Amino acid sequence: MDNNERLITELSRVLSRRGLSVRSEQLWGVHPGGKCRLKGKDVLLLNTKAPSVERLIVLADCVAEEPLDDVELSVEARALLQRRIARRSDLMTPAAAARPGLAKAPGAQRKQRRI
Repeated sequence: MDNNERLITELSRVLSRRGLSVRSEQLWGVHPGGKCRLKGKDVLLLNTKAPSVERLIVLADCVAEEPLDDVELSVEARALLQRRIARRSDLMTPAAAARPGLAKAPGAQRKQRRI
């Protein structure tokens, strides 16, 4: 088993302990997978057709969403998560800052029908 597969297994266990189901399946398309909701439960789907590096990044981003204080990790896994946290941009995880609201505009104008 190569290093990426070992890290995938380790991070999958971390997510399972946190209550998130991790499933590896052949998915339609070439995307590596992601977090979704199936039958009312949060699930992380990983595409087995995607390269192991891409699946590892999806897992690392999901693990890095929550604090890592109480999690036992190998040195390689912790270094990977620290790099992913440093690279995450505000576009991927928007800040909880105030967002623009709806513009105040007069009510919708109805078209008048000509008779």
